[in-house]
Amino acid sequence: MISLEDNFQNLDKSSLIFQMESFSVSEINPEGKHEIIFHKGMAIECIQKLIDLYKERIIEKKQGYIKDLIDNFTIYIHFFDKKQGDILVIIYIDDKENRMDYTKLYHFSKSLFHRICSNISNLEIEKICGTIIKIPKVEGMLALFIVDEAGFLYFSKVCKDEKCMSQNKVQIAGFISAILCFSQDYIGGKESGFKLEAINVGKANFYMYIKNDVIFAYLVEKEKKTDKMQKYIELISEEFVDKYYEIHVKDFNGDLTPFHEFENVIEQYFII
Repeated sequence: MISLEDNFQNLDKSSLIFQMESFSVSEINPEGKHEIIFHKGMAIECIQKLIDLYKERIIEKKQGYIKDLIDNFTIYIHFFDKKQGDILVIIYIDDKENRMDYTKLYHFSKSLFHRICSNISNLEIEKICGTIIKIPKVEGMLALFIVDEAGFLYFSKVCKDEKCMSQNKVQIAGFISAILCFSQDYIGGKESGFKLEAINVGKANFYMYIKNDVIFAYLVEKEKKTDKMQKYIELISEEFVDKYYEIHVKDFNGDLTPFHEFENVIEQYFII
């Protein structure tokens, strides 16, 4: 049986679970620049704005915490002096109506700080944080396709009930690319401001989101598309581009193996 103390001392085997809207781990160096180590439920731009907002106070104190309210959200930040001049910054965000357990969050932050100071890899940090920090998942998505503009399928996840779609993923990827290309070439190019954002397919709609010429097409049950779903699509597109674009997408060699692990990211945000 794992005790509460063990939960904080051995994060790899911890049974801790924290539910919240967003979470991030960053470092600020002596020059005031920051590097994001891990984030979940929070866009990079949002993290940058929060760091900039509190940076002066963090650098001045070097170690401590900040509690604040922004709009409808509680912002809870722990920061720790790493001695070499770097400062570790851990940000928790949740709806202000939800009660945060500040004591447990502090113990988790402190334990995570000590683990990071022991020079664990970023992959190990991702594993610990990804297991312990949970954000609300959204339902209603039937399928997700990540496709290049030429119609090559990098990644897909399809609801098990959609058997026909699952058997024809490559053809669907080609269809998505072709119809987007057609809409730009014959209806109105990129410079016209015209954008094809949705395709009605009967019981559901295909929605499109494009980032760095990578197409994120997601099939959603009618009336089930929400602001949170759109936010999550933007987050996973940001993470996909950040993780794969320069190394695997820009000069794609046909190897799909690196993209397989992206399913772990999808499962953090969506129930498909």
